[in-house]
Amino acid sequence: MEVAAPALNQGMEPLELEACRRGVSLLTGDRYDVIRLLGRGGMSVVLLGLDRQEGRRVALKLLDPAQGASVENRERFRREALISGELEHPHIVPCYQFVHHSRLALAIMRYIPGRSLADRLGDDGRLSPTRTLSILIPVADALAHAHRHGVVHRDVKPDNILMQDEDDWPFLTDFGIATLRTSDHSRSEVGKGFGTPAFMSPEQALGSWEADFRTDIYSLGLVAYRMLAGRLPFTGQSAISLAAQRTAREASPLRDLAPDVPADLAAIVDRCLVRDPKRRWKSADALYSALVRCRSSLIPGSSRTSSFLNRFRAFVSGERSLARTPKPLAL
Repeated sequence: MEVAAPALNQGMEPLELEACRRGVSLLTGDRYDVIRLLGRGGMSVVLLGLDRQEGRRVALKLLDPAQGASVENRERFRREALISGELEHPHIVPCYQFVHHSRLALAIMRYIPGRSLADRLGDDGRLSPTRTLSILIPVADALAHAHRHGVVHRDVKPDNILMQDEDDWPFLTDFGIATLRTSDHSRSEVGKGFGTPAFMSPEQALGSWEADFRTDIYSLGLVAYRMLAGRLPFTGQSAISLAAQRTAREASPLRDLAPDVPADLAAIVDRCLVRDPKRRWKSADALYSALVRCRSSLIPGSSRTSSFLNRFRAFVSGERSLARTPKPLAL
């Protein structure tokens, strides 16, 4: 959500916008023109900027100086930029650069003209199985890529999946509360309950160290359930109520609420949402493969496309040795 452009400026006062311009200028000199507000988060604002040097639009994610007074917040912000910058994948929003000074910190990211999946669902309610698969498969691939690099996202939800206007190309974003399995600092944060209650796994809601890669699989299953059924399997008025429900009982089978969903696809989603992490898909790679097979059975001719996508996926994931790596296309 944070790097996609809304229709309106979301109410940023001229003086506030000017203060943001001064902050960006202090950190980067005259390289970036700040155009307007794109969105707000709990710790930062995101601005549409123009990179004068590269001649491209960018998203400027600026840490709120009040939040920057906390060393922990500055470290989380820095870690998000680091993770986004290192996870090179066609369905992950990249961070180009991170700069900081005192309480100020700025991440320069790729600008995605579009809206979040949450906005799309707000308009459409439900999505068809084929449309759902066109989003789930790339996002599962992005998660698999992150997991292979030791990163657990921990906040997979429709707000953090961006849909590009031009072609509905999905992007996973916002690694602000992601953990690195090899990091002692990240390990200490697992028990703090970060995340979005409506899309947390049972183990994440309990603050368990067992909230590993499989927590992302559960959350993506909830995203899929929302797309296909038009609602989530658990509803409640508070975070405590939601946590109690999903830790005490299994999610209702998808076809109980959406009997028109193909059985194969429903079974994949239901397996994502098993309370016991050991009974879910063993990895995001396994989930990705199951989704691709499901699409092949639902869409005639898609198996040929899947073969190409698997070869492309192997290339971007570094699973094949190539004599020459082509230069990336200019953004």
